[in-house]
Amino acid sequence: MKNTFLFFLLLSSMLVYGQQYAQVTEHQGTKCYVHTVADGNNLYGLQQLYACPAEDILNMNPGIERGLTTGEAVFIPVQRRTVKHTVVQKETLYSVSRMYDVAIDSITRYNPSAKNGLKINQRLSIPHAIAPIQIDQATTSVESMKQDIPKLSPEAKAKYSISFTDQVVSHVLLPQESLYTLSKRFMVPVPELQSLNRLSSSKVNPGQVIKIPVKKERVDKVPFRSVPTKIINQEVDQWHLPARKMYEIALFLPLNLDSTASYNRFVSGAALEYYMGAKLALDSLSDMGLNANFHVYDYESSTENLTSILAKPELLSMDVIFAPLQQREAEIVSEFARKNEIAIAFPVTMKENEWRGNPHSACLSPNLSNLMSQLALSIHKHFVNQTIVLIKGESELDIRTDELFLTAFRNVSSSISKAKIIEATWLNYKQYEHMNDEIIYVVLSTDKAKVLSLLEKNKQKRNVHIYGLKDWLDWKEVSGTLSNKYSFTYASPSYFSYHSPTVIPFHKEFRQMYAADVTKIACLGFDATLTVCRQFLQPLDEHKGVISNYRFVSQGQGNGFQNTQGYILRFNEFESKPE
Repeated sequence: MKNTFLFFLLLSSMLVYGQQYAQVTEHQGTKCYVHTVADGNNLYGLQQLYACPAEDILNMNPGIERGLTTGEAVFIPVQRRTVKHTVVQKETLYSVSRMYDVAIDSITRYNPSAKNGLKINQRLSIPHAIAPIQIDQATTSVESMKQDIPKLSPEAKAKYSISFTDQVVSHVLLPQESLYTLSKRFMVPVPELQSLNRLSSSKVNPGQVIKIPVKKERVDKVPFRSVPTKIINQEVDQWHLPARKMYEIALFLPLNLDSTASYNRFVSGAALEYYMGAKLALDSLSDMGLNANFHVYDYESSTENLTSILAKPELLSMDVIFAPLQQREAEIVSEFARKNEIAIAFPVTMKENEWRGNPHSACLSPNLSNLMSQLALSIHKHFVNQTIVLIKGESELDIRTDELFLTAFRNVSSSISKAKIIEATWLNYKQYEHMNDEIIYVVLSTDKAKVLSLLEKNKQKRNVHIYGLKDWLDWKEVSGTLSNKYSFTYASPSYFSYHSPTVIPFHKEFRQMYAADVTKIACLGFDATLTVCRQFLQPLDEHKGVISNYRFVSQGQGNGFQNTQGYILRFNEFESKPE
């Protein structure tokens, strides 16, 4: 009977503690609190509640840097310390030792008077204690938890290499970092970093100490207040061109029809194919009711160059100009269009400064940021509850691509996916190989040797998914070596395949017109011309072409429009197909 009574007494005690205090368990060989995330929780709050450095929490829970999800369990490393305990009614040495996970001998050693029994309101000093966290009231029952959060552990210092002074952060550069990434991280312009560190250029080296100016902030407790629901305007501004009875359209191409000394048959051939596609588009537009004069300017001619063409008075009356496909020539024509307030369309990707500043400009090819946004969204939709491993690159281009992807990945709403991401390097990514049944690697690197090694290692593994770059298709080891049956997924501005349901009917029409097989550049000429000139008839937010998708989004007042739509393609068995 007595044993039964003791059993129920212990059971009742456990239930009470289970309801009031965070559970303590062992995780990865470390004593940890187990915190169940509630609405409104964030990393800063957990750091304060458990008096644990944020770095230690992040290291124990890879992926939570994207944010916390209600209901998920977070492991928080216990910070053992000496606590002061005030004895309450019915407490014993045994119950106090169990509460703080210390031996009774340890308590009596530091509190000799406790050997004779405990008294109400008696003060005890308990070393090396695990303090119970009273999570239901977001507070603790011991005075020690009011102390400052512990300083960074040696491991965290080695990892982050940051030391703080009143106004400056001294940062030791990691191999994959640059002044550009530091400026983004600390929100300090690159010129300011150069000035403070007396740098004559933006070139820096791993291990170099960079001083970074920061502002000291005063953080006060503020009362909770209700926040109104954010209203997001998803309406896309239309790229509108004025209506006229007759339109004047200019197309700049390096046709080199009279074969000058600088003749390049590949460039000239591509320009001719582009024109053939554009001509088919004009025929379709004419059937739709568009009346237009189409002016083709061969700026590689022996009798005319770009400067003399732009000097013609007729150029000032153009309703829209199709910019050259080459960067340098496009820059010149873009400046002309901006200065004379003429609408201009860029068929291929250009530098942003070439089309910004002209409210009537449109870039028809999605830029890298748009492609990374589509890639991130695709991963979220396919792996809604998985942890993704991003193997970060080391070159400046790779670092910029990684940053664009990370920003896009973190901006995806948790209502779409709860996938998380781990930032790894080429040195440590293998430690995550057995983290889940399915492994998802994102590798946005142009380091050929490392990428090929990763593809080779995983080409027979069905549980490994690799997301990479379209650039890899240019490597003969990927596209031209039969023994290398590599598989990966990538984002692309366009999709050309003779088996595509949109290409097949256009191919037939092209053959009838020219008695030749259609090419990718011919499809681009058709898509660009048809999409832009249809804006004269009826402004469209979205349009599906033969090899391109279009959705024009305003880049801000006076900065024109950008197409944000591309394709997510899967490369397998030496062929790319849409997901």
